[in-house]
Amino acid sequence: MLDNRQNMNTVPFSDLTSFYVDRFDRRAVDLREAGVPECVVLGQATYRHAYPPLQEHRHFNVAELAFVAKGQQPYSINGRDFTLLGGEGTIIPPDTPHSSADQPSYPCKKAWIQLLLPDGKQTKSWLGLTNDEARPILDMLRQPTNLYTKWPTDYGQRINRLFTIFDLPPSPLRTAMLRAGLQQILFDLLDRNVPFTAPAHQIRVRKVIAWLESLTDESPSIERLAREAGLSLSSFKRVFRDVAGITPHAYILHKKIDRAMAMLSDGQQSVTEIALACGFSTSQYFATVFKRITGVTPNDMLRKHGITVPSDTDGQ
Repeated sequence: MLDNRQNMNTVPFSDLTSFYVDRFDRRAVDLREAGVPECVVLGQATYRHAYPPLQEHRHFNVAELAFVAKGQQPYSINGRDFTLLGGEGTIIPPDTPHSSADQPSYPCKKAWIQLLLPDGKQTKSWLGLTNDEARPILDMLRQPTNLYTKWPTDYGQRINRLFTIFDLPPSPLRTAMLRAGLQQILFDLLDRNVPFTAPAHQIRVRKVIAWLESLTDESPSIERLAREAGLSLSSFKRVFRDVAGITPHAYILHKKIDRAMAMLSDGQQSVTEIALACGFSTSQYFATVFKRITGVTPNDMLRKHGITVPSDTDGQ
Protein backbone atom coordinates (compact mmCIF):
# COMPACT_ATOMS: atom_id res chain seq x y z
CA MET A 1 0.00 0.00 0.00
CA LEU A 2 1.25 3.49 -0.85
CA ASP A 3 1.78 5.85 2.04
CA ASN A 4 0.39 9.40 2.04
CA ARG A 5 3.53 10.86 0.53
CA GLN A 6 3.15 8.64 -2.52
CA ASN A 7 -0.56 9.22 -3.19
CA MET A 8 -0.94 11.47 -6.21
CA ASN A 9 -3.83 12.78 -8.27
CA THR A 10 -3.62 14.60 -11.58
CA VAL A 11 -3.87 18.40 -11.56
CA PRO A 12 -6.71 19.57 -13.89
CA PHE A 13 -7.03 22.45 -16.37
CA SER A 14 -3.67 21.87 -18.11
CA ASP A 15 -2.28 20.14 -21.18
CA LEU A 16 0.76 19.00 -19.15
CA THR A 17 0.37 16.10 -16.77
CA SER A 18 1.31 17.07 -13.21
CA PHE A 19 0.26 15.75 -9.85
CA TYR A 20 -0.88 16.67 -6.39
CA VAL A 21 1.89 15.34 -4.19
CA ASP A 22 3.03 15.47 -0.57
CA ARG A 23 6.77 14.81 -0.19
CA PHE A 24 9.50 16.34 1.91
CA ASP A 25 10.91 18.17 -1.13
CA ARG A 26 7.71 18.96 -3.05
CA ARG A 27 4.15 19.61 -2.02
CA ALA A 28 1.13 20.51 -4.17
CA VAL A 29 -2.34 20.56 -2.64
CA ASP A 30 -5.85 21.29 -3.91
CA LEU A 31 -7.50 24.08 -1.93
CA ARG A 32 -10.84 23.27 -3.56
CA GLU A 33 -10.97 20.40 -1.07
CA ALA A 34 -10.73 22.99 1.70
CA GLY A 35 -13.68 25.03 0.44
CA VAL A 36 -11.74 27.45 -1.81
CA PRO A 37 -12.96 26.55 -5.33
CA GLU A 38 -10.85 29.24 -6.99
CA CYS A 39 -7.47 27.74 -5.93
CA VAL A 40 -6.61 24.67 -8.00
CA VAL A 41 -3.05 24.34 -6.69
CA LEU A 42 -0.99 25.63 -3.79
CA GLY A 43 2.54 24.33 -4.30
CA GLN A 44 6.12 24.65 -3.14
CA ALA A 45 9.30 22.70 -3.90
CA THR A 46 13.00 22.61 -3.11
CA TYR A 47 15.16 21.37 -6.00
CA ARG A 48 18.49 20.09 -4.70
CA HIS A 49 19.77 19.44 -8.23
CA ALA A 50 18.80 20.37 -11.76
CA TYR A 51 15.76 18.76 -13.37
CA PRO A 52 14.97 18.33 -17.10
CA PRO A 53 13.49 21.34 -18.91
CA LEU A 54 9.85 22.16 -18.26
CA GLN A 55 7.87 21.40 -21.40
CA GLU A 56 5.76 24.09 -23.00
CA HIS A 57 2.21 23.93 -21.69
CA ARG A 58 -0.74 26.08 -20.71
CA HIS A 59 -3.39 26.20 -18.02
CA PHE A 60 -6.95 26.54 -19.30
CA ASN A 61 -8.68 29.53 -17.69
CA VAL A 62 -6.18 29.28 -14.84
CA ALA A 63 -3.65 31.97 -13.91
CA GLU A 64 -0.43 30.98 -12.14
CA LEU A 65 1.61 32.94 -9.61
CA ALA A 66 5.18 31.61 -9.83
CA PHE A 67 7.75 32.69 -7.22
CA VAL A 68 11.41 31.82 -6.63
CA ALA A 69 12.54 32.20 -3.03
CA LYS A 70 16.15 31.12 -3.62
CA GLY A 71 18.19 30.15 -6.65
CA GLN A 72 16.90 30.74 -10.16
CA GLN A 73 14.33 29.41 -12.62
CA PRO A 74 14.35 30.12 -16.38
CA TYR A 75 11.01 30.85 -18.03
CA SER A 76 9.60 31.49 -21.46
CA ILE A 77 6.11 33.01 -21.40
CA ASN A 78 4.44 33.44 -24.76
CA GLY A 79 7.87 33.49 -26.43
CA ARG A 80 9.48 35.99 -24.00
CA ASP A 81 12.51 34.47 -22.24
CA PHE A 82 13.74 35.54 -18.82
CA THR A 83 15.06 34.10 -15.55
CA LEU A 84 13.50 34.50 -12.12
CA LEU A 85 16.05 35.00 -9.35
CA GLY A 86 15.57 34.79 -5.60
CA GLY A 87 12.74 37.03 -4.38
CA GLU A 88 11.19 37.48 -7.83
CA GLY A 89 7.85 36.32 -9.17
CA THR A 90 5.83 36.29 -12.37
CA ILE A 91 2.14 36.09 -13.19
CA ILE A 92 1.38 33.64 -15.99
CA PRO A 93 -1.98 34.58 -17.55
CA PRO A 94 -4.53 31.87 -18.35
CA ASP A 95 -4.21 29.92 -21.61
CA THR A 96 -0.67 31.28 -22.10
CA PRO A 97 2.05 28.91 -23.38
CA HIS A 98 5.02 28.79 -21.03
CA SER A 99 8.09 26.62 -20.40
CA SER A 100 11.64 26.81 -19.07
CA ALA A 101 12.95 27.92 -22.49
CA ASP A 102 14.69 24.55 -23.07
CA GLN A 103 16.81 25.17 -19.97
CA PRO A 104 16.91 22.90 -16.92
CA SER A 105 14.95 23.65 -13.79
CA TYR A 106 17.95 24.69 -11.72
CA PRO A 107 18.40 24.05 -7.98
CA CYS A 108 16.07 26.48 -6.26
CA LYS A 109 13.29 26.92 -3.77
CA LYS A 110 10.04 27.99 -5.37
CA ALA A 111 6.30 28.28 -4.84
CA TRP A 112 3.28 28.52 -7.10
CA ILE A 113 -0.43 29.20 -6.87
CA GLN A 114 -2.89 28.34 -9.64
CA LEU A 115 -6.19 30.22 -9.62
CA LEU A 116 -9.27 29.30 -11.66
CA LEU A 117 -10.78 32.46 -13.12
CA PRO A 118 -14.48 33.04 -13.74
CA ASP A 119 -15.83 32.46 -17.24
CA GLY A 120 -17.15 35.50 -19.08
CA LYS A 121 -19.20 38.00 -17.11
CA GLN A 122 -18.94 37.30 -13.41
CA THR A 123 -22.29 36.46 -11.85
CA LYS A 124 -21.20 35.55 -8.33
CA SER A 125 -18.39 36.40 -5.92
CA TRP A 126 -14.86 35.27 -6.74
CA LEU A 127 -12.63 34.37 -3.78
CA GLY A 128 -15.24 35.95 -1.52
CA LEU A 129 -15.00 39.33 -3.28
CA THR A 130 -17.74 41.30 -4.98
CA ASN A 131 -17.54 41.89 -8.73
CA ASP A 132 -16.17 45.40 -8.23
CA GLU A 133 -13.61 44.24 -5.67
CA ALA A 134 -12.42 41.33 -7.80
CA ARG A 135 -12.29 43.17 -11.14
CA PRO A 136 -8.83 44.84 -10.77
CA ILE A 137 -7.32 41.59 -9.49
CA LEU A 138 -8.77 39.57 -12.36
CA ASP A 139 -7.54 42.21 -14.84
CA MET A 140 -4.04 41.85 -13.37
CA LEU A 141 -4.14 38.05 -13.58
CA ARG A 142 -5.29 38.17 -17.20
CA GLN A 143 -2.87 40.91 -18.28
CA PRO A 144 -0.09 41.73 -15.79
CA THR A 145 1.82 44.95 -16.33
CA ASN A 146 5.29 43.46 -15.83
CA LEU A 147 6.85 40.24 -17.06
CA TYR A 148 8.39 39.77 -13.60
CA THR A 149 9.15 41.87 -10.52
CA LYS A 150 10.41 41.63 -6.98
CA TRP A 151 7.63 40.31 -4.77
CA PRO A 152 7.02 40.99 -1.05
CA THR A 153 9.96 39.91 1.09
CA ASP A 154 7.68 37.77 3.24
CA TYR A 155 5.99 36.00 0.31
CA GLY A 156 7.64 32.67 1.14
CA GLN A 157 6.44 32.91 4.74
CA ARG A 158 2.91 33.59 3.49
CA ILE A 159 3.00 30.42 1.42
CA ASN A 160 4.19 28.47 4.46
CA ARG A 161 1.35 29.99 6.47
CA LEU A 162 -1.21 28.85 3.88
CA PHE A 163 0.12 25.30 4.12
CA THR A 164 -0.08 25.46 7.92
CA ILE A 165 -3.71 26.58 7.69
CA PHE A 166 -4.48 23.88 5.11
CA ASP A 167 -3.22 21.24 7.56
CA LEU A 168 -5.75 22.30 10.22
CA PRO A 169 -8.90 20.20 10.68
CA PRO A 170 -11.67 21.14 8.22
CA SER A 171 -13.88 24.00 9.43
CA PRO A 172 -15.52 27.18 8.14
CA LEU A 173 -12.80 29.18 9.91
CA ARG A 174 -10.06 27.25 8.09
CA THR A 175 -11.73 28.04 4.75
CA ALA A 176 -12.06 31.73 5.63
CA MET A 177 -8.40 31.93 6.71
CA LEU A 178 -7.22 30.35 3.44
CA ARG A 179 -9.36 32.73 1.42
CA ALA A 180 -8.12 35.73 3.40
CA GLY A 181 -4.48 34.67 2.94
CA LEU A 182 -4.92 34.42 -0.83
CA GLN A 183 -6.72 37.77 -0.92
CA GLN A 184 -3.85 39.47 0.93
CA ILE A 185 -1.29 38.05 -1.49
CA LEU A 186 -3.29 39.25 -4.50
CA PHE A 187 -3.92 42.74 -3.10
CA ASP A 188 -0.19 43.17 -2.39
CA LEU A 189 0.69 42.04 -5.91
CA LEU A 190 -1.90 44.48 -7.25
CA ASP A 191 -0.01 47.31 -5.50
CA ARG A 192 3.12 46.22 -7.39
CA ASN A 193 1.34 45.92 -10.74
CA VAL A 194 2.77 49.18 -12.07
CA PRO A 195 5.34 49.69 -14.87
CA PHE A 196 8.87 48.87 -13.74
CA THR A 197 12.22 48.96 -15.52
CA ALA A 198 15.28 47.49 -13.82
CA PRO A 199 18.29 49.84 -13.49
CA ALA A 200 21.12 49.25 -15.97
CA HIS A 201 23.51 47.93 -13.30
CA GLN A 202 20.98 45.29 -12.26
CA ILE A 203 20.57 44.22 -15.88
CA ARG A 204 24.36 43.81 -16.19
CA VAL A 205 24.49 41.69 -13.03
CA ARG A 206 21.61 39.52 -14.31
CA LYS A 207 23.60 38.88 -17.50
CA VAL A 208 26.63 37.88 -15.43
CA ILE A 209 24.50 35.46 -13.42
CA ALA A 210 23.16 33.93 -16.64
CA TRP A 211 26.76 33.54 -17.89
CA LEU A 212 27.80 32.01 -14.58
CA GLU A 213 24.99 29.46 -14.84
CA SER A 214 26.16 28.47 -18.32
CA LEU A 215 29.56 27.38 -16.95
CA THR A 216 29.90 23.73 -16.00
CA ASP A 217 33.53 23.20 -14.97
CA GLU A 218 34.66 26.70 -14.09
CA SER A 219 34.10 28.74 -10.93
CA PRO A 220 35.26 32.28 -11.68
CA SER A 221 36.34 34.56 -8.86
CA ILE A 222 34.08 37.29 -7.56
CA GLU A 223 36.61 39.80 -8.85
CA ARG A 224 36.23 38.43 -12.36
CA LEU A 225 32.45 38.52 -12.12
CA ALA A 226 32.62 42.18 -11.07
CA ARG A 227 34.81 42.93 -14.10
CA GLU A 228 32.37 41.14 -16.39
CA ALA A 229 29.58 43.33 -14.99
CA GLY A 230 31.64 46.48 -15.38
CA LEU A 231 31.25 47.36 -11.69
CA SER A 232 33.60 47.91 -8.80
CA LEU A 233 33.90 44.96 -6.43
CA SER A 234 31.93 46.65 -3.65
CA SER A 235 29.17 47.82 -6.01
CA PHE A 236 28.98 44.39 -7.62
CA LYS A 237 28.54 42.65 -4.25
CA ARG A 238 25.79 45.07 -3.23
CA VAL A 239 23.89 44.87 -6.54
CA PHE A 240 24.34 41.09 -6.74
CA ARG A 241 22.68 40.65 -3.34
CA ASP A 242 19.85 42.98 -4.36
CA VAL A 243 19.26 40.96 -7.55
CA ALA A 244 19.88 37.37 -6.39
CA GLY A 245 18.93 37.62 -2.73
CA ILE A 246 22.26 36.10 -1.58
CA THR A 247 25.90 37.15 -1.71
CA PRO A 248 28.12 36.27 -4.71
CA HIS A 249 30.21 34.03 -2.43
CA ALA A 250 27.15 32.05 -1.31
CA TYR A 251 25.92 31.78 -4.90
CA ILE A 252 29.25 30.38 -6.11
CA LEU A 253 29.35 27.93 -3.18
CA HIS A 254 25.90 26.65 -4.14
CA LYS A 255 27.05 26.18 -7.72
CA LYS A 256 30.08 24.19 -6.54
CA ILE A 257 27.84 21.98 -4.41
CA ASP A 258 25.43 21.47 -7.33
CA ARG A 259 28.35 20.24 -9.44
CA ALA A 260 29.59 18.04 -6.59
CA MET A 261 26.15 16.45 -6.21
CA ALA A 262 26.15 15.49 -9.89
CA MET A 263 29.65 14.01 -9.59
CA LEU A 264 28.72 12.07 -6.45
CA SER A 265 25.69 10.65 -8.25
CA ASP A 266 27.97 9.36 -11.01
CA GLY A 267 30.04 7.47 -8.44
CA GLN A 268 33.20 7.63 -10.54
CA GLN A 269 35.40 9.61 -8.13
CA SER A 270 36.16 9.69 -4.43
CA VAL A 271 34.94 12.43 -2.14
CA THR A 272 38.45 13.89 -1.97
CA GLU A 273 38.79 13.93 -5.76
CA ILE A 274 35.41 15.63 -6.12
CA ALA A 275 36.27 18.19 -3.44
CA LEU A 276 39.45 19.21 -5.24
CA ALA A 277 37.77 19.20 -8.66
CA CYS A 278 35.10 21.57 -7.36
CA GLY A 279 37.63 24.01 -5.97
CA PHE A 280 37.65 23.14 -2.25
CA SER A 281 41.01 23.18 -0.48
CA THR A 282 40.29 20.08 1.62
CA SER A 283 37.73 17.29 1.68
CA GLN A 284 36.88 18.22 5.29
CA TYR A 285 35.93 21.79 4.32
CA PHE A 286 33.99 20.41 1.34
CA ALA A 287 32.06 18.02 3.60
CA THR A 288 31.22 20.85 6.02
CA VAL A 289 29.88 23.12 3.27
CA PHE A 290 28.09 20.22 1.56
CA LYS A 291 26.19 19.27 4.72
CA ARG A 292 25.34 22.89 5.54
CA ILE A 293 23.74 23.36 2.11
CA THR A 294 22.19 19.93 1.48
CA GLY A 295 21.55 18.65 4.99
CA VAL A 296 23.51 15.41 4.36
CA THR A 297 27.18 14.48 4.08
CA PRO A 298 28.85 13.50 0.77
CA ASN A 299 29.12 9.91 2.00
CA ASP A 300 25.42 9.90 2.89
CA MET A 301 24.72 10.78 -0.71
CA LEU A 302 27.02 8.04 -2.00
CA ARG A 303 25.17 5.49 0.14
CA LYS A 304 21.83 6.79 -1.13
CA HIS A 305 22.95 5.95 -4.66
CA GLY A 306 24.19 2.52 -3.61
CA ILE A 307 27.86 3.39 -3.92
CA THR A 308 30.29 1.70 -1.51
CA VAL A 309 31.97 4.07 0.92
CA PRO A 310 35.60 3.23 1.87
CA SER A 311 36.01 2.01 5.46
CA ASP A 312 38.64 4.65 6.29
CA THR A 313 36.43 7.69 5.68
CA ASP A 314 36.39 10.36 8.36
CA GLY A 315 32.68 11.23 8.50
CA GLN A 316 32.62 13.21 5.27
